[in-house]
Amino acid sequence: MSYPNPPGPPTAYPPPPYGAQPAQPGGPLRGRTPRRLGWIFLVLAVALFVAGGIVLATKSVGEANKFQRVDVPTTTGSVTFKNTGKFVAYYEAKGVDSGIKQVPAVGVALQSPTGKIQTLTTPYGGRSDNKIKILTYDAGSHHGVALYQFTITESGTYRVATQPTSDTATDAKIAFGKSIATGTVTGALLIVGGVLFLIAAIVLLIVGYVKRARHKNELQSGQFHGGPPPGYPGQQPPFGGPPPPGYGTPPGYGTPPGYGTPQGYGTPQGYGEQPGYGAQAPGQPGLGTPPQGYGEQPGFGEPPR
Repeated sequence: MSYPNPPGPPTAYPPPPYGAQPAQPGGPLRGRTPRRLGWIFLVLAVALFVAGGIVLATKSVGEANKFQRVDVPTTTGSVTFKNTGKFVAYYEAKGVDSGIKQVPAVGVALQSPTGKIQTLTTPYGGRSDNKIKILTYDAGSHHGVALYQFTITESGTYRVATQPTSDTATDAKIAFGKSIATGTVTGALLIVGGVLFLIAAIVLLIVGYVKRARHKNELQSGQFHGGPPPGYPGQQPPFGGPPPPGYGTPPGYGTPPGYGTPQGYGTPQGYGEQPGYGAQAPGQPGLGTPPQGYGEQPGFGEPPR
């Protein structure tokens, strides 16, 4: 009779109860997405700064440098309008800046090539309360603010007469040209957008590089990020083999009890060579005499004995 072999020892320890694995070298470092976005936003910020500067230089400050000017007071000045359409008369003086609250109402009159006289009375912005919509510029030595808006119906050279007020600066001039509002507003918006993208770029780059530095430190120190507690290995050595350096014997993972020579798996008691009938089995009384009726079995055709 054969007996089943006892179960052998396990080939390896069961996996640790933690799902986290140690940081693997060679993979992408964390924080790559915010770093990429930061560099993209930085490029956009620079592009917006450049675009805003170009718009201001060509449509605002650059345009203001091309204005035609006459001194205040004057009765002999002249300006030339090559095209008809809407124009603006600007008040210029050294003290004019973006914080100006009140513009001197200098009297301005134009005489067309055909002799038609036009007195400028409509404040810039066309407000019903006759208040001026503030639009200023700073173009080198020219510091101006919009004063009147008017329409030219004849092209050519116009004679200009100006009349100062009590609060007119001694160096005051009246400049004539197109409105620079669109160029000024567009350039300013582009620059503001550049500032916002620059701030976002700085924040994203800081976050991205901080995450990258932390990840590099984890890789260098071999620490787990959110893994098992210190001293618990991420991968168990094979059963019976020497543990790697730094690995102790995990609690409860010594030689499993009951392995080796399993208890009760020697020569089973009472098994071995089975005694025949008539022979006394050691330690088994009463087996020497066969049961009644068992002896030599009769052959065919013979009566039972």
